[in-house]
Amino acid sequence: MRCATFYALAACVAAAMASMSLEDVALHEFRMALLNPRQQVAATATNLQIFSGDLGGIKASAITFSGDRDRPFEVDGDTFNDFPTAAIRACDNQFNKCAQAANAKQGNFAVGDCDKQTTQCKSTGQAATKTAFDFPPPVLSSSNADFDFFCDQ
Repeated sequence: MRCATFYALAACVAAAMASMSLEDVALHEFRMALLNPRQQVAATATNLQIFSGDLGGIKASAITFSGDRDRPFEVDGDTFNDFPTAAIRACDNQFNKCAQAANAKQGNFAVGDCDKQTTQCKSTGQAATKTAFDFPPPVLSSSNADFDFFCDQ
């Protein structure tokens, strides 16, 4: 019943935090912020954007890890909870920049060319095989009668 042990530990932590002062909670949040970067570093190094079209030198926005596991996909500062939505946003942002450049005559292409590129971008996103960030699984390092202790790899 290791899962039950984990949930018991989580309940104990929640109960302890409920009785903490605001200063203690702030200190706990600060400590947790110091502990989280290791988990985030592995994921932040990854850009899931695979579309390479760059009409007018304008590339599709990167799809990177936001630091929030509930909304892990980030595109130009906006976060999403799923890859398809993030990929569409990246393509739409590229289209907007491309259309602005075409309208400003900043290249030898028209807005219609940007439309074609957006269709290609969205098709590429739909066909992507890597649509999630890799997080190293925690490793059981030891246990006692009451708890299991896990460490990041």
